[in-house]
Amino acid sequence: MDIFHLVTDQPNITTQEIIEKLELNQSTAYRLVNTLEQNHLIMKSKDNGYVVSDLLVAKLQNNNLLKADYALWQSVSFMDKLSKDTGETTYIGMLQGAEVVITQAVLGKYATRTHHEIGNRLSIHVDAIGKCILAFQDHETQSRIIANMSLDKRTEHTITSQELFLEELSHINKNGYSLDNEEGEIGVRCIGAPIRKGNKVIAAIAMSGPSVRLCKDKDSTHIALVKACAEGISQLLT
Repeated sequence: MDIFHLVTDQPNITTQEIIEKLELNQSTAYRLVNTLEQNHLIMKSKDNGYVVSDLLVAKLQNNNLLKADYALWQSVSFMDKLSKDTGETTYIGMLQGAEVVITQAVLGKYATRTHHEIGNRLSIHVDAIGKCILAFQDHETQSRIIANMSLDKRTEHTITSQELFLEELSHINKNGYSLDNEEGEIGVRCIGAPIRKGNKVIAAIAMSGPSVRLCKDKDSTHIALVKACAEGISQLLT
């Protein structure tokens, strides 16, 4: 438990640092760390330190959000209206570990449209839903999740710098919406807005479509529609 508390308090802590802080001998420390890792309570980060495991975080999030599931399914009526008003596909997603999981989807009317299915997992840094949810989490949660993200380049517009990504999250938090400007796929744009349960952002909704239709010139109109939809869903959760 001492090791587990160290990992939660100091993400990316190494085994050697654990040995020094707890004054353990090497074999004992490695055995206990290995036990925690095998039981999916902690995991190795990309920096070769230890962090709380994504599986544990996902389970805790899911347990806390079970009561919100019914209301989120009721949100389909709001999504359907948004899709009918714009013709575009709408999605709701939630964070699970360092990824976004699509929980609801309403397809748009156009033959040319984006398409994700319920259960699909997406990378946070190139997704309007992921960026939107992460932007409204506390700094500790942001740091933990970002530490386990690759920020790999998908297109020429992908944000691959942690510093620039944190700036992006700050802008989203301030403005109340997120954009995916062809960061995951050339020719596709998304607009996202946060879904709240009380004071906590637990999910986000996004409208997605080809950049020729979701063009920047129409952003103000589309942003207002997406934010209104998110607000309507949030009222279900209060």
